[in-house]
Amino acid sequence: MSDVKQALQDKLKKLEKGLFLMSVDRERALSTHETEDLVEDLRAVVAEAVAETNKL
Repeated sequence: MSDVKQALQDKLKKLEKGLFLMSVDRERALSTHETEDLVEDLRAVVAEAVAETNKL
């Protein structure tokens, strides 16, 4: 598997986990602070993924 493809898959897994943490499927709700931090982390992951796709 190419490095770019692996990097994108890793980023998608991080996004999936982050979205799960904010979903109604989770037993414990995140605090406002935790949610804000998670959103910023996920935005960084998306920016990295976009940069990776620009390399293709």
